[in-house]
Amino acid sequence: MTEHRKGRTAPMKPWKARRAALAAAVLSLALVASGCAKDEAAPTFLGRTRVSPAMHMDMPGLSYKTRYPHSGFEVKLLKRIDNWLGVPMTGPADVTSDDRAQLLTSGRADMVLASYSITAERMKEVDFVGPYVTTSQGFLVGRKGARITTRDDLRNTTICTWAGTTSIQALRELRLGIEPLEMQDAAGCVDELRAGRADAVTTDRLILHGFAKLYAKEGLRVVPDLVIGAPQHYGIGLPKGHREDCRRLREFVKNYVGSSAWEDDIRSSLPNLDKAEPDWPNSHMPTEAAIRGRSCRDTPSS
Repeated sequence: MTEHRKGRTAPMKPWKARRAALAAAVLSLALVASGCAKDEAAPTFLGRTRVSPAMHMDMPGLSYKTRYPHSGFEVKLLKRIDNWLGVPMTGPADVTSDDRAQLLTSGRADMVLASYSITAERMKEVDFVGPYVTTSQGFLVGRKGARITTRDDLRNTTICTWAGTTSIQALRELRLGIEPLEMQDAAGCVDELRAGRADAVTTDRLILHGFAKLYAKEGLRVVPDLVIGAPQHYGIGLPKGHREDCRRLREFVKNYVGSSAWEDDIRSSLPNLDKAEPDWPNSHMPTEAAIRGRSCRDTPSS
């Protein structure tokens, strides 16, 4: 037996020492595991633990919401990104075409998925991932514009488009004496068309097909084979300064585009495309080279 003497502490018995050492080791491992669990529980994207996307709410077939659930091709794509990302997302905020860049640069949105055409000028301000679909500019007409079938038929007509899009420039370049009517958003233009105050609405054909289906009973239709301007390449807008995460999302989009899921999402959202443009998968599917050349860059690559 160890003798206890004044001013001295009796040495710990070997079995007690082993128990104390084991307890300390367990506590240390628990603290490390707790720290790892916290790291794993809070993955980030763009430096955030919760991502705030923004979308249109007035584009039938792409991103449309009234009293019913949000629907459309871009809505389906956002859900797929949400499932892949592993970072919580807020419900998408509404954005107009004119405000897309401002929401990203001001930090009010982390991601914009809203028929956002990738252009060299826009690439200086925001990063893009895509294109995830390619389309062309066309014309939506009603009964008043039924005679419009060719470019010459557009001469001296009232054509509506809206702020913040690339459509009005292509319209002006036709030099056909067209009277452009510029509204705040797509819904405003379609209302002008339905009321007979515009002969046609011009923008990307994917958008027009959505409105044509929504108002088919009123005789709205997309003019076949009437296309102007350059192809439009839709990209996901991101704030600059996050190239690693941008490239991660680029790889997701590359795998998605051209897959059966991509084709199914478009076909189910825009069912009249098959009849109007039978070869649409070939004309609307971006190539991998197009995605590499326009994603996560300050200028497009040829």
